Amino acid sequence: MGLREANRQRVMGEARREALALFVKQGFEATTVEQIASAAGISSATFYRHFRAKEDVLFNEGYDPFLERAFAGRPAGEPLAEVVRTVYQEFAARLLEADHQALLLRHRLMSSVPALRDRLMREERTNLDQLVNLLADRVGRSPDDFEVRLAAAAVNAAFAQAAQYWLDRDCAPQLPDLMELAMDRIKGVLAF
Repeated sequence: MGLREANRQRVMGEARREALALFVKQGFEATTVEQIASAAGISSATFYRHFRAKEDVLFNEGYDPFLERAFAGRPAGEPLAEVVRTVYQEFAARLLEADHQALLLRHRLMSSVPALRDRLMREERTNLDQLVNLLADRVGRSPDDFEVRLAAAAVNAAFAQAAQYWLDRDCAPQLPDLMELAMDRIKGVLAF
């Protein structure tokens, strides 16, 4: 990572941390971009260079190629249920590396603020579409194939429920155990 990118990541990280603290302290609606920028030690113009709006600090920026890379890294011919299990265990491991307190605070905000819930639902739809395409590529079928769409919806729901359960219980029990159980319960829909 170059110096410019490192500085960009540092500025964005600081803005995200300060925004979250302000949202918790005074509420999402009551917090302004100017307050976030000031707390992060940047100008409002700098904030807007990195984020379109204040809610963007709570969401991942842009496209995350993790799932694409993880699916591509699995051996050809591996059963789809095993591919999905392994990929989502890796995804769960990424969440375990994150700051749990920040995850919990973000989760609570997204659950309680209607505008954030709406944005989260749009992002989840985008993620589902990505998963449909990944599964279709993996099994050599069209993204419009009903079984592909059903499998993607089941995987997406299983992951979402495991993550929701984990977050609702302050990051306990262990997310990998929940993912294992969730993937075990849906493996039949992945048998094609």
